[in-house]
Amino acid sequence: MPKATLILPSLNVGGYIEECLESVRCQSLEDIEILCIDAGSTDGTYEILREHAARDSRIRLIRSQVRSYGYQVNLGLSIARGEYVGIVETDDSIEPDMYETLCRVAGEEGLDYAKGGFYTMAAPCEGERYLLEHPLPDTGRLLSYTYYTDRPLSPDVYIWNGVYRREFLQKHQIRLNESPGAAFQDCGLRYLTDMNLERGMFIDRLLYRYRRDNAASSTYDTRFARFNLEECRYIRRQMQEQGLTDRARRAFMARESVMMALSPYMTYREHSRPDEAVRRDMEEMRQIICRDREEGLLTRREMHPDFYLEMRLFTENPQAYEAYAGIRAEINSSVYRDFVREMRGKDQIVVCCAGKAAKFALCLLRMNGLENIAAVCDNNKALWGGTYQGREVVSPKEAVKRYPKAHYLVANRVCPGEIMKQLAGYGIREEAMSAYTLPLQAFGSTNLFMRDMD
Repeated sequence: MPKATLILPSLNVGGYIEECLESVRCQSLEDIEILCIDAGSTDGTYEILREHAARDSRIRLIRSQVRSYGYQVNLGLSIARGEYVGIVETDDSIEPDMYETLCRVAGEEGLDYAKGGFYTMAAPCEGERYLLEHPLPDTGRLLSYTYYTDRPLSPDVYIWNGVYRREFLQKHQIRLNESPGAAFQDCGLRYLTDMNLERGMFIDRLLYRYRRDNAASSTYDTRFARFNLEECRYIRRQMQEQGLTDRARRAFMARESVMMALSPYMTYREHSRPDEAVRRDMEEMRQIICRDREEGLLTRREMHPDFYLEMRLFTENPQAYEAYAGIRAEINSSVYRDFVREMRGKDQIVVCCAGKAAKFALCLLRMNGLENIAAVCDNNKALWGGTYQGREVVSPKEAVKRYPKAHYLVANRVCPGEIMKQLAGYGIREEAMSAYTLPLQAFGSTNLFMRDMD
């Protein structure tokens, strides 16, 4: 029996599958089986998988029916032989020691699952790659289902950043929903594992690279409301069948249903207005949430204040909620859009400081097609002459000498004022400087929908 079975569902990911599969094959944990389950790719994905399978006996290549992502993963679960199971999205990639690390911790602690943090990954242009950090909280402590039922919101909403003990999944008959499509079908596995959890753990490592520059990703599917509605129904049916009917778990699922309905809708409203299909599906979600309220499962004391407010509006006055959603979505998107538009109007930009804030700022600008970034400057002499995210790093004094008419974007959260004083001392006018103050939020900084700003 292999230590871990890794399930890789694929459909037309020819631009990404090579990197994904290489990162899986090169794992430091060699005792793995790799189930590549392709649903009829026509873009060369299957041929690449077949080439790798010919070179690596650990790979089992399977042609599945063209039904759904959930069907593909469930097919993998039904034939998996490993002690642990992991799922890798085939447009993503993983750190070299991901499964060695997770399986070791899971084995030492006797865990039902072990999960790590992840990077949000974007490669907007050839030769550039941004890895934006997304750590998990409460690392190193043992978790059970009460960790989730006692919280206003789940801190972990993905399935691919962990390993699951196969016996645990089998014992509780945990599988994915097989509704048509490939979006949001991980919700069932995620919530059912959380609600059955006896021993779990988050570890203090970033192990997975979640891609955000694939325009075909289900993240951007406008049928989000239909998918989440189907997941909500599926999870509740499974809860009934498994006897997970105590108030704590039902209230947890009620709170998460509010999040499932309203959070993606707010993102959707940042770039679109609802059509009739979205309105119909959101109305069905509203009815589910209204029933949860009537049963006393959604209380102010147990909910995050923002979601409680939105839930009240959504259930009591849908028209008022729609007006609120439109205003809030406009504000959310304009924060980023206005910044990008302003920076696009500059002839040249020099980003000051080569740290975390600079990485988020550069990612946002490059994801939205800006070509006017001249250099990065930093006071750390060890960085001079090198590169940061594909841009030359120079001293502030040298940057001013080379680019006296550039706009200086100070991406520093510790001492932006001091850096601006330093630049002013070199002759940079106040109006030619600004501080990068946008949230260091990975999804906002990698949003593809901000390309169309005119």
